[in-house]
Amino acid sequence: GIAFAITASAVALVGFALARRYARRDVTEDLRGAGTAALAVAAIALVLVSSVVPERYAAARDWATAARAEVRPTGNIETAFASAGLRPVGARYAVTHENAIVVQTGPASVSVGSLKLSERSPEPFTQGSDRQRQVRAFVSGLTGGGVVDAPLVFASRGLNPEDYPAPPRPIVGPRDPHFAQLMRDYQYADDYAGINVRGKVVLLVRFLGIRGNIVHSNPANLAGYALGPEPQQSIRNAIKRGAAAVIFIDPALWIHSDFPTIATIGLGEISGGTNPYLRAAAEDLATTASGVPVVVLSDLAAKKFVEPFEIDLAPFFRYDDRGDDRYKVSLSRELGVTARVEVPLELKRASTTSYVAEVADVPSSSDRILVWSIRRTGAPYPAEDVLAALGRTLGSSRLPFVFVDFDPSLDTNAMVKSIAEVLKDRQIALVVVLDRLEGPALRFTTPNGDLIPALDLYAQKAGARYVPTLKTAGITDLSGVAPFFNIKTVLVKGSGGDGDPRADAAALIGYLAGRLGLGAEELQR
Repeated sequence: GIAFAITASAVALVGFALARRYARRDVTEDLRGAGTAALAVAAIALVLVSSVVPERYAAARDWATAARAEVRPTGNIETAFASAGLRPVGARYAVTHENAIVVQTGPASVSVGSLKLSERSPEPFTQGSDRQRQVRAFVSGLTGGGVVDAPLVFASRGLNPEDYPAPPRPIVGPRDPHFAQLMRDYQYADDYAGINVRGKVVLLVRFLGIRGNIVHSNPANLAGYALGPEPQQSIRNAIKRGAAAVIFIDPALWIHSDFPTIATIGLGEISGGTNPYLRAAAEDLATTASGVPVVVLSDLAAKKFVEPFEIDLAPFFRYDDRGDDRYKVSLSRELGVTARVEVPLELKRASTTSYVAEVADVPSSSDRILVWSIRRTGAPYPAEDVLAALGRTLGSSRLPFVFVDFDPSLDTNAMVKSIAEVLKDRQIALVVVLDRLEGPALRFTTPNGDLIPALDLYAQKAGARYVPTLKTAGITDLSGVAPFFNIKTVLVKGSGGDGDPRADAAALIGYLAGRLGLGAEELQR
């Protein structure tokens, strides 16, 4: 910032001086002098000299060409590592993680009377809104699976002020209200006081929250609103009271994204964002196929389900008004019917194997460059082909490269930890992630802005097709692909669509290796 300020001030002073000078003189008087001719000759000479000065690190292009030529289908990555002369990090190339996983073996469903609502099978991952998503199982360490036939009880929104301690108000900073305190202030009724949920199927509606003092004309503006609890909190409170199964109504289910995203606006004030059920399941993995089955219904499915009971869901699909006396009386009641909830789960033992190799004869004190290739089953252009090509190119280079063929198919976090344990004695300076190499060009994503000029330059020099990097990404843009968030990381992927950019990816990293080997200043070993 200081450097930019000094530069701007210097340019401004030059401009001011020129303006003062030529306010009193004709500019043509200075253009006819000997100094002008000398300056023109010097400028021409500078251009001529620069055109004949050889390119620095031109030999790095040869490394790029060599890596590009090595790209071909890889039968077995472990064999490819060995034949390239790479050595395992540890006793062997393979890093295996074994665990028991809970697998959903069929679609979840809820039934009452002749009505049956089922989720799609398999339920596709979606980014953004998907009106066809009306039913979805919630499987985590909190919930479970199985079949439950039991009396159905409507617990309204499952509110009990005692379940939500009011947090202390901050001394400084924003002082937006908290729903727990407002529930006490406005004397919300205990939804569990007049019903017994033990051993029953509990029907719950998501508590969105309470409006602010000012109702904004833009429904997307929730400033001053007190947002309700996370869905899993409401579900947990029903389970701790002995619910045999839970049917949870969330009107935003269809606008939740299964990928990290910025919140979107769906039905008026109802906002969807990153899927809270997937996030909760990832944070608390299911470890058993039994437990309390939980099925989430969206607005349309919920209206069908409650129609026989004459429950009006419209008031639940908006934020509460402050101080409304209606909330002092609970709408909870027994429904007098039996409901069926089914979430078929199975516990299976499984293992995943990743492969780790490094260039031999590298000093232990050298900072490593880690090339992290994510294995995607069924990918049309597997990233491991690039990894193998780089292994063959750099196997005898004695450059500090480490290669990982990463299997994310089961417990991603556990596998990352296993690999981190193998690499604990090596200092990693840069991680290059290869993922989804599909499309006519490469695209670079990194939260480290200082890497962007080098990446674009390397791609240009290597002759790789690429999309110019126009912005520094946020750290969340690498969520799910970056193994270590405390290390500089760049994601190299395809721009999408038809096309095979694997050779370009290999050339890019080959050029990087060439500059490193030639002692480029930005890549000090």
